[in-house]
Amino acid sequence: MVNLKPYLKIVKNSSVLAITMLLLLGVIIPSVTALISEHIDPSSSNGSPIEINGKIYGSYLLAQAFNNSSLFFQARPSTIGYNQTESGSCTGTADSQQALNFTLNALREFESKNPGINLSSVPFEMVAYSASGLDPNIPIQGAYIQIPRIASNLSLLFNKSVSVITLEKELLNFVNSSEQQNFPIFGTYYANTMELNVDIINLMIKNGVVPKSLLD
Repeated sequence: MVNLKPYLKIVKNSSVLAITMLLLLGVIIPSVTALISEHIDPSSSNGSPIEINGKIYGSYLLAQAFNNSSLFFQARPSTIGYNQTESGSCTGTADSQQALNFTLNALREFESKNPGINLSSVPFEMVAYSASGLDPNIPIQGAYIQIPRIASNLSLLFNKSVSVITLEKELLNFVNSSEQQNFPIFGTYYANTMELNVDIINLMIKNGVVPKSLLD
């Protein structure tokens, strides 16, 4: 008669090990890591939420479309219309005719929103779609070249109580203070458009010129 005890012992030990590793790797370590992250950096651990006047309007990690684009920094083009319920880009390769047409249209749109701009100063990222369609980051140069347009339109909104030059300096400070590097030493520098646009919203709130529909 076959002695099953050694096999049963192996099954028992394997089951105990599997359950132990499942609890350790699937429950204990993730829970401890989440608690540590929540304590060290609560904003990032909660998805970097955008909060204005106590209300959450999205995340600094996901680009959004703004109703009045003349007053805000433009993010990279999105093939999904910044729809945060999905993520994606053009079908086909980056050198396809579809991708080329999209980039050319994005360049024309960028030029129309920033009249008088030198097209050679426009970084490629500003007219090329991102893989997710929700990338909020743009090259620093892409932020700089939008400052004149935004400052001019903000000055009109403020009824010229604040000069264009003053607003340009304020926007320049916003960009410089938000500047980050995507990789140490060798990485390129970028700015987060969501962060910059929240700065602009707070600036308008501070000056009492925010229309009620702006945050709808």
